[in-house]
Amino acid sequence: TDTTSMMKSSLVPLVSCLFVWGGLSSSAAAFSHGATSFISPAVSVSQQHEIISRRGAVHHFIGKRTKELCKLRMTSTTVESHITIKSRRHALGSRRGATALAGAGLFLYTLLKSNAAFAKTAATTVSTAAAPLILPPMHKILLACLLPTLLGFYKSEYGVSYGYGTAMAASSYLILASISQSAGLPLALSFASSTKPAAILSSLTATVNSLRTLLPASLPAFHAFALFFYGTRLDLFLLYRELCLPRFRAMRERIEDRAKKQGSRLKRTPFLLSCTFLYFCMVCPVLVTTKLCEGMSMSCAVGLGGGLASFLEQSLRLSVIIALSGFLLGAVGDLNKSIGKMLKGEDTLITGGIFRFFRHPNYTGEVIGWSSSCLAAFLAVALKAVTDTSSNGGLHIWKSMAGFLSLSVMGVTGISFVLGTATAGLEFRQQEKYGDSEEYKQWVKKSWVGFKMGKQKKAESENIQETTEE
Repeated sequence: TDTTSMMKSSLVPLVSCLFVWGGLSSSAAAFSHGATSFISPAVSVSQQHEIISRRGAVHHFIGKRTKELCKLRMTSTTVESHITIKSRRHALGSRRGATALAGAGLFLYTLLKSNAAFAKTAATTVSTAAAPLILPPMHKILLACLLPTLLGFYKSEYGVSYGYGTAMAASSYLILASISQSAGLPLALSFASSTKPAAILSSLTATVNSLRTLLPASLPAFHAFALFFYGTRLDLFLLYRELCLPRFRAMRERIEDRAKKQGSRLKRTPFLLSCTFLYFCMVCPVLVTTKLCEGMSMSCAVGLGGGLASFLEQSLRLSVIIALSGFLLGAVGDLNKSIGKMLKGEDTLITGGIFRFFRHPNYTGEVIGWSSSCLAAFLAVALKAVTDTSSNGGLHIWKSMAGFLSLSVMGVTGISFVLGTATAGLEFRQQEKYGDSEEYKQWVKKSWVGFKMGKQKKAESENIQETTEE
């Protein structure tokens, strides 16, 4: 921040001096270059050369003095910046939170506003090739949630790490593939025909192009992609930790040793089945938006007015954008902490970057993402009920979706409890480790803890934190 302020304060006078120097130099050069054209023919050749040499000396003098002026101005500006930087630091720090919130709001507004034209074009392209949407059967989605979770029989920790991420990615991909198939933009990667890198790259490129066309044109596809992104990103991050960070492999083995002491692996069955049920509940909001919002694009004319239906429609679009933004916040937090600890050491307290505002951005981002996803389901049902023209006023829509909405609430409640408890556990461990340092005290005052479920005791903190650390 200090360097940035100094650069900004020095840039304006520097550019001004360069403009002055350039203007004077150009004028002198042009005058010198055209000297022979304006010298009287009656003047001797030796006198002409003397005049030109004097004008060249003037040109050199102007350039030299301008450089000195520029250097002097930069030096004085730098000194002034050093003098005022301490007084500015406090003011900048007090405005960081407000700036971050305002920037986030402006980003969402700009995103909605600028997305309208492209989404309309994409919607037109998709609608020309649209076919009836056929969702994958429920048993396939349940299997997509169950099979990855069974990794918990091999390693206890895998059921809530790789099982969690893969269940989210696989179940949401099934829904996303169905939507893309109905839109005439299949996402299936054709590796069977050829395993050559060029063929694989071509298939990946075609899939990415299909997504670029599909996501702005379909709100259900955007919603499903948010969950697919979360699950895929989580699996990749977990794989990196396991391959590159020995302390996480040691943590996994400690968890496995405790699990083995509790008896047979089959005793893990109730826990793994409950995880499967939780993962299915977390996918239910996407099923609701896919059933009720077929044909709705992400195109949105930002503004007020239009009645209740318009308000619900815009709120629905905003909720799925916030869901993806929450998952992105978690990804940025993991990346920020990983790079910080890689550069400064494993025991370093990370307080810079996104951690300047959020003490636990990965947990906070997840809670925001899953809560917004669940809210999108309720908004989709409300929008469909408001626009329903039947005699019962849309009540039958609420009844038909009541089961999925109940499961959605159970999903967001369950995962929020897990994440809130993990936040409390990490708070307790950080307080124990860094509580006496002034850096930690100042960081706690200026950053937001996120969603925390009460206070955590040491034993509980160790058990929960080891399964959800960072």
